[in-house]
Amino acid sequence: MDTRLIAKNATALGISSILAKSIAAVLGILVTRYLGPESYGDYSTAYAYVGTFILFSELGISQLMVQEGAKNPSVLPRYFGNTLFLKTLLCILCYLAMLVFMFPAGYNETVRLMIVFVGIAVCFNSVNQSIYNYYQAVQKIYLSASYQFLTTVLIALFTIIVLVAGLGVVSITFTHLFSYIIITILLYLALRKEIRPRTDIPNLTGMIRDGLPFGVHRIFYYLFTQFSILILSLTVSNVEVGIFSAAYKLVLILIFIPSLMTSALYPILYQLGDSDRSQHQGVIEKVFKVLSAVGIAGSMLMFVLAGPLMEWLYDGKFNEAIPILMIVAWLLALECMSFSLGDILTTTSRQMQRTVVQGLALLLLTVLTYALNPLLGIYGAAYAVIIAEVFIFFAYYYLIRKNVYKIRIWRQLPGTLISSVLMAGTAWLLIDFHPLLSASVAGVVFCLAIAILDKDFRRIGLYIVRRVTGGR
Repeated sequence: MDTRLIAKNATALGISSILAKSIAAVLGILVTRYLGPESYGDYSTAYAYVGTFILFSELGISQLMVQEGAKNPSVLPRYFGNTLFLKTLLCILCYLAMLVFMFPAGYNETVRLMIVFVGIAVCFNSVNQSIYNYYQAVQKIYLSASYQFLTTVLIALFTIIVLVAGLGVVSITFTHLFSYIIITILLYLALRKEIRPRTDIPNLTGMIRDGLPFGVHRIFYYLFTQFSILILSLTVSNVEVGIFSAAYKLVLILIFIPSLMTSALYPILYQLGDSDRSQHQGVIEKVFKVLSAVGIAGSMLMFVLAGPLMEWLYDGKFNEAIPILMIVAWLLALECMSFSLGDILTTTSRQMQRTVVQGLALLLLTVLTYALNPLLGIYGAAYAVIIAEVFIFFAYYYLIRKNVYKIRIWRQLPGTLISSVLMAGTAWLLIDFHPLLSASVAGVVFCLAIAILDKDFRRIGLYIVRRVTGGR
């Protein structure tokens, strides 16, 4: 186990992801404020639509490449070549499907025009994602992190130009198109001397079959995150879509946290899943503890400060979304807790079980969204998301306890829950102050409380202090 390489990858991924997500968050808020509920509804509809179709360009072969390449690097040229070949073919088919189905969907002319350009953009990005998977397989995650960060910077620069120029919502789509094309060219130049991908058509069918559990799970997982917006775009007005999206996407910005903390560990977890289940369990339980602390604290803070946050971030233009945020805020906590449990199934050769759970959750989400919409409107979509996520968590927990090992997660939570309640009380007392001040003070209270109550977090705190002070 190369701990230095793991640390390098984790550090690079962590720093770049935090910076990129921070830039994307600020940019998303600026775009939302700039467009307003109606135009932002069109914007969200177009991106949810193309985002749904492009998911079918990935049949799991990229993730299979990571798994097999981590075990045996000699297979990478063949896996990488087949991945690029299949991904390109599927992207073309997905784009054609986008163009065909946007007419019976009944979208207005603005949304259709956005779909034309955003569809091309996401095709380029889909190919880029497979290249990032290659870097993950060879444990050069620091390189993929750099390119992903550069992508965010380019999108931000182009978007700022659009906003300053006062251009319309369709112009924003070109910021993604130009950025993804530039990154594709840079990735090609970087890789042409590192690896020679080769297609292996006779074995392509077998690779698709082996990768399909990963691909279907990925489709279900990402459909789950954006399907609510897609359903609403077909059933309610674009203004209501904009209001729901303003709150929902604020939480989705933070959903990268679980994958950030586990991406660098995937190759190691795959190895431990085959060789040492006891150590595998120990690593997962520590990851669960940290993720649950981040998720529960974050959800609690958003719930308490939902009003001040929405009013400040969106300049009072989306105050109708405050109750939505109070509901969907709990998605962060549930996602953080269930993600590490799902990784147990993936890294112990039980990916199909994870896929089935995600598929059932997607079905539950769809049924609940349609059923609750006549009764609760867009609030029904928010409740549907939370109920489906609760189902995912308990389904994973049941399968792991029954088929893998007796994971101990409940003992990881008391310190987190007590600290979160103290933090929430602090935030509530300071609710009349600026939300940044309230959140900062409440966050300090949480960190102090959990360091006092839990020895693992105390060690983490001491480690951070030593790093900051140079070991003094």
